[in-house]
Amino acid sequence: MARIGVRVAIGLLLAVAGALAAVMGLGAGAFAALAVAWLFAPAPLVYVYCLLRPPARRRRVAANVYMGASFVLTAVLLLGVAWVGSERALHPDPCDDMPALADYPVLEAAVEPVAFDSADGTRLVGWLAAGTRAEAVVLLHGYRCDRRDVLPQADMLFEAGFTVLLFDFRSRGESGGDFVSLGYHERDDVRAAVDFLRSRPSPGVASIGLLGVSQGGASAIMAAAAGADVGAVAVEAAFRSIDSAVAQSFTHFIGLPAFPFAPLTVWLTERRTGIDAGDIVPERAVAALAPTPLLVMHGLADETIGPADGEAIFAAAGAPKELWLIPGVAHGDGARDAPDEYRRRIVAFFDENL
Repeated sequence: MARIGVRVAIGLLLAVAGALAAVMGLGAGAFAALAVAWLFAPAPLVYVYCLLRPPARRRRVAANVYMGASFVLTAVLLLGVAWVGSERALHPDPCDDMPALADYPVLEAAVEPVAFDSADGTRLVGWLAAGTRAEAVVLLHGYRCDRRDVLPQADMLFEAGFTVLLFDFRSRGESGGDFVSLGYHERDDVRAAVDFLRSRPSPGVASIGLLGVSQGGASAIMAAAAGADVGAVAVEAAFRSIDSAVAQSFTHFIGLPAFPFAPLTVWLTERRTGIDAGDIVPERAVAALAPTPLLVMHGLADETIGPADGEAIFAAAGAPKELWLIPGVAHGDGARDAPDEYRRRIVAFFDENL
């Protein structure tokens, strides 16, 4: 019985390894090196064949070496995929379709360069444009981008008289930092930006709002929940948790199915950074915002972070809150694809709540 149990266990392990090898082989279009995984996919079939028709000693040794190597090398490939996913998560390629400050000449004429330090000393670089009113809004860009990502929103708010502050999160644009932490350290960057605005000399600002897109939205929620001195928070395309974000975007950025690679990527990233993914859950943090007003926006055509994440954040938030699901809009593209309604809603939201 013991021998049968061992054979069944070995068979199951090889079956799992063979299935993983086949999945990775299918991903050779994204990573040519994964084509080698096809060499290991037949391992469970070889094992079954050896059980049914035991080969001669030499062939049995060769089969055992092949099956053992298949198991080990499939595990190595799996960890390699996780490493690539982790590396791309921590050091993503920059966005290549951001607008330029010169596209907004009125805002450009009012902008002054600024810099301030986050809680851990990371230097953050940005633009400040002083408006005609006492309220200010901090603009928070998305995961792969930099401050230019939120220039359309900044221009809308500046035109309405708000002071606007745009800055590069750590490891983006001109700011310092070793890696993108998907909101963990970025929430401290948000608080540093708010404190920077509060510390400016007369005339100063009477109240401050946050407007964040994607990771910027998640960071805004977590910063406000942790006590950032703000009067209103608006977010677009925010993710509900790191697990949700990685699971949804893994195929988009890596070219392989989310399971089992996304959970392994999250695990490896936690080991590399010392950050617990369970500490980056905007859906859980958002309840602490109340009674700070919250506007949740999400494109219904968002295939990177689905609108279900925005709806989950809204459901978990306390009042006062608003939800705008934007028809036909992809990830973080509300200001570009629905500019008139976007302008009306965010200006009205900050007019009412700051």
